[in-house]
Amino acid sequence: MQAKRIVLRSFRNIASADLTFSEGTTVLNGENGQGKTNLLEAVSIAARGRSFLTSHENELINFDSDLAELRLIWSDGGRDNETVFRWMRTGQNAKRFIMRNRVPVTRLSELVGGFRTVLFCPRDLSLVQSGPAERRRFLDIAISEIDGSYLRALQRYGTALSQRNALIKQARDEKNDGVFLSSAEIWSEQLAAYAEIISNKRDEYVNALKEGFSSTVADMTAGGEKAEISYLEPRTKEDFFRLLTSSPERELRAGTTLYGIHHDDLRILLGGRDARVFASQGQQKTVAVAMKMAEGELSKKYSRGGYPVYLLDDILSELDSGRRKYLLSGIADKQVIITSCDRVEGLAGSDTKIYKVRNGVFS
Repeated sequence: MQAKRIVLRSFRNIASADLTFSEGTTVLNGENGQGKTNLLEAVSIAARGRSFLTSHENELINFDSDLAELRLIWSDGGRDNETVFRWMRTGQNAKRFIMRNRVPVTRLSELVGGFRTVLFCPRDLSLVQSGPAERRRFLDIAISEIDGSYLRALQRYGTALSQRNALIKQARDEKNDGVFLSSAEIWSEQLAAYAEIISNKRDEYVNALKEGFSSTVADMTAGGEKAEISYLEPRTKEDFFRLLTSSPERELRAGTTLYGIHHDDLRILLGGRDARVFASQGQQKTVAVAMKMAEGELSKKYSRGGYPVYLLDDILSELDSGRRKYLLSGIADKQVIITSCDRVEGLAGSDTKIYKVRNGVFS
């Protein structure tokens, strides 16, 4: 997997840019607020279809324009491909158009998994420290890139959940429980079917992640730390249906769906203890690095085209010298795009390309 060239027009603060990437490491160097992360965001969008910084796509369009464009040329190991995004401002919103190899893409599930990346940004350092939503997000992104059926199930689950929650809200607003109770079983059955698929695939992925995750933590700590990761907890369709129909009155009081995969979590243990509660900040960073490294290995294992492209957004300044050195050595034989305010030490190989970034201009 290789990112070869990116062309941007009126994308955030980047009026115009046309960059080629090194097959090894590309460094985007400059002060904060100059456009480094914006370019990394564009590369990530080409892989995932969505920004990791905002859910409001109108923010991607430069203030002085009503149209933004992103073109990425990439190779999957067999041939070169082109992914194109265009955003057109429509009032306070934006309309999005996507094409891959000149064919319109109407659903993100058609896009995700072609061009693959592993993104590591400061937010990811809170994978252990934050609540379950961040760990579910990690799973959803990682699995979607290697399994299109997972993403489709996730989208359908989200739609059914939104409709079920809307009925609960309507019943509360109208003070008429029957609005929800009359159709609760139908929506619960739909949710349960998709939840079983998602639950099983999450469990399979975490079981595959375990070995690489544990060995990376052991390597980074010279064998001093033993880490374990597991999924809480896979269930069958019947299990989910029983939970979803067990206490509709309680859900009506709460105003939301109380059970389902949108409440799931990962269990991460360090030395047999809950890493979220007992691990130091440094240990939590070690776990986060290990999770991302293991994600990259699984992406290579289960997809064609070799390793994904690694996107490191100002992450090196957040790590101490030992973790920084380990991370850089682990990605030395992969394509990496790094943003940094400072000079990046420890880069391997002679195929490093450095762009200076100032006011959205790359040189």
